[in-house]
Amino acid sequence: MAVANPPVDGQPARAQQPPWHIPEKIEKEPQLMVYNSLTRTKVPFVPMKGRHVTWYNCGPTVYDASHMGHARNYVSQDIMRRILEHLGYSIHFVMNITDIDDKIIVRARQNHLVKEFRSQHPHLTPALLSEVKTSWSAYFDKTLRRFAPPPPPEEVKQLPGGKVPEEAAWEEVSRRYISDEKWRQETSMQEPKLGMWYSALDKSRQAIIAATMSTTASSLDSSAPKESTAALVDASLDLLSSSLDAAHGHAVTDPSIFRSLAAYWEEAYFKDMRKLGVLKPDQLTRVSEYVPEIVEFTEKIMANGFAYKDERGNVWFDTRAFDGAPTGEKEKHSYAKLAPWSKGNRELLEEGEGSLSTSSATTSGKRSPSDFALWKTSKPGEPSWPSPWGSGRPGWHIECSVMASSVLGTRIDVHSGGVDLMFPHHDNELAQSEACHGCAPWINYFLHTGHLHIEGLKMSKSLKNFISIEEALQRFTARQLRMAFLMQQWSSRMDFREASMNEVRNAEERFNNFFATCKAHARQAATRGPAFSDGHHHYAEGEKALVSQLGEAKLAFHAALCDSFDTPTAVSVLLDVVSRANTYEKEARKAGVNAEVLDMVGRWVGDMLRMFGLGHGPVFEGQVGWGEDGAGVADQASAAADSSAAGGVDRESLLMPYLEALSDFRSSVRRLARQGAPHSELLALADRLRDEDLVDLGVALEDAAEGSSSANGTEGEQSQQKAMVKLVPAAQLRAAREEKQRIVREKAARKEEAAKKAAAARLEKLERGRVSPALMFRPVSEGGLKAHDGLWKEWDEQTGLPTKDAATGAEVGKSRRKGLEKERATQVKLHEEYLKAKEKGEVE
Repeated sequence: MAVANPPVDGQPARAQQPPWHIPEKIEKEPQLMVYNSLTRTKVPFVPMKGRHVTWYNCGPTVYDASHMGHARNYVSQDIMRRILEHLGYSIHFVMNITDIDDKIIVRARQNHLVKEFRSQHPHLTPALLSEVKTSWSAYFDKTLRRFAPPPPPEEVKQLPGGKVPEEAAWEEVSRRYISDEKWRQETSMQEPKLGMWYSALDKSRQAIIAATMSTTASSLDSSAPKESTAALVDASLDLLSSSLDAAHGHAVTDPSIFRSLAAYWEEAYFKDMRKLGVLKPDQLTRVSEYVPEIVEFTEKIMANGFAYKDERGNVWFDTRAFDGAPTGEKEKHSYAKLAPWSKGNRELLEEGEGSLSTSSATTSGKRSPSDFALWKTSKPGEPSWPSPWGSGRPGWHIECSVMASSVLGTRIDVHSGGVDLMFPHHDNELAQSEACHGCAPWINYFLHTGHLHIEGLKMSKSLKNFISIEEALQRFTARQLRMAFLMQQWSSRMDFREASMNEVRNAEERFNNFFATCKAHARQAATRGPAFSDGHHHYAEGEKALVSQLGEAKLAFHAALCDSFDTPTAVSVLLDVVSRANTYEKEARKAGVNAEVLDMVGRWVGDMLRMFGLGHGPVFEGQVGWGEDGAGVADQASAAADSSAAGGVDRESLLMPYLEALSDFRSSVRRLARQGAPHSELLALADRLRDEDLVDLGVALEDAAEGSSSANGTEGEQSQQKAMVKLVPAAQLRAAREEKQRIVREKAARKEEAAKKAAAARLEKLERGRVSPALMFRPVSEGGLKAHDGLWKEWDEQTGLPTKDAATGAEVGKSRRKGLEKERATQVKLHEEYLKAKEKGEVE
């Protein structure tokens, strides 16, 4: 299309400019595509109002410390939010806090009751011990007793209640858990909480034994130390919490008890998010502040014919009435749009209702198993609010529908959350919102972040791989955690492994080293002055190629962001352009590095890393990089010293550490020279200066190759060999040094530990072999094995095999005899090994 220029006043027509043509795109700009859970595909991203995006994000249920699953979810969504803003979208970002929930109610009651219990039992008394023992028994009956083997049929009638006594049952479960690895693994597969239950019971039992042994019943009075009481209660917290809540939870009525717990963990959550660099929501909503709106919303759903009240005052959403009903927009409603295959999953449906709301008494008023609570009648020990159906509290799913609709309206662009919320929570949100508003769809794009696993396993306290954010920040920096999430696809399952964190550290080090190189060349160029010229433009083929590669990297980076926020590819693009810039820098040293071209690459890479939230704080004029790291293992004091501004600094305090290091180095050189020391000792001294003294001062020396030169250096300068000087945060250099030392130490420790385990295993094996096969089935007093002590009364004189059962006097059956023969054959081999070891003097 040609565009004609209008005549210019006073100019003849023949002097007008020629027509101008709109350029044709050589390469089309990629359209932003996002993976939408409503379609399970990547679809074009089209906000309803231009480039303005309404976004509702499911926030946390605040009843405990935030963990790495929360970090993966909220950091990933923060990254997507930042990318959208980078791409030119404006966002109204709303997030909720769930501060009314079954988990919060139970935890708040338990904490309150345990606190009261402590105040009621300041000293070790018979009553306290009895209470703890009762709690222990109740917890054991509820959790592990079922894993104890049943008594023989002939003994059932002789046992109280037909059950093995508690002591014997516990001893058998404990023996299996400790000694039978196969049983423990198989049982843990069936019941993942096995380890957690056993740990709680064993810890409490040891405390009960210690408390009982430390004092006799007659001395259990106020003179007993408070430390003993605290130790007993602390060790039995899980057991006491459960039993106290079961007995007294109904009497907890003070609303402040529930609110104070939620407020505490809400503050802790945002503290963790600040450490991780997660942006605050534009608007924060709390369920407790929207109860009137929830009641009104529920009334509207009932008026539209999609909810009903039962006899107890619970209000249920009618999924059967909703599914297939007309929307008023020439469409039909559909229940479970996100996961229709989960409609009948009773386990997920019950989990969505909460632990306090799944009893038959509570759910008996439901018309269909898939119906879910909009309003719950509060039971004793639960917070409540007034409603047309009686005092009660909101259901879990209704809260997000109401708050999102109240703030963002009846149609929303984006809704995000963890994939574990897809069904039933988000499907129920969709259903009740569309039932209320009479629209379809309520949400245009659902973005679900994938699960987080730890070393291949789902994170769980029972598996002892549960990592809180606070614990993670003891091992890694906030930047490293964000990079770990960036290097995984946000919608896929992520496996948090030590190996992947090593990959993150390597990437971080590559970026840091590159920024240090850029800064070093910029400083060298600055010392020559802005008007310096050696008569060469230093923009030859190498520089042209790097600038071209930078342009290609920008296009590839943008394309990756538009491909459903493909951050792993985007980070790879950044690392690739850094590698190309490093290659250019090494190859260009002899001719002179063009610091401006290198700076161009460094600035863009730093800008994109900061866009991802990988750094904060100022990046001073004339510098490249990604700013400061967030909270974590980095030494904050060192970071503050490293980033101190030049103005107002005490010159002596600033320079003295460096001058003292150089003075010590000079003294050592002079001493070695006077002693006639070999060159190797002088070189070792230089290495110590580089690897130890200067590292602690935040100075990195990079030895230059033979014949290298400074950027744009003169011919005279090219004949000198100098080390590249880089200013790097001391904490980073120390971390790199300590990481190398750690790897060496861990390798040695693993080798030593393996040797110890092998020696212990062999010794244990030899000790078992000490018993003669001929005596192994005899009583311990006659030299037999403990496992067979008292089980038999007669034996085969030749083989030593038992012939009669001690308890019943019955002959040993064929099947049992075969098992005993196998045990004897194993013992024969063990005994032979023992005798050989004894000959060698390995055992006594």
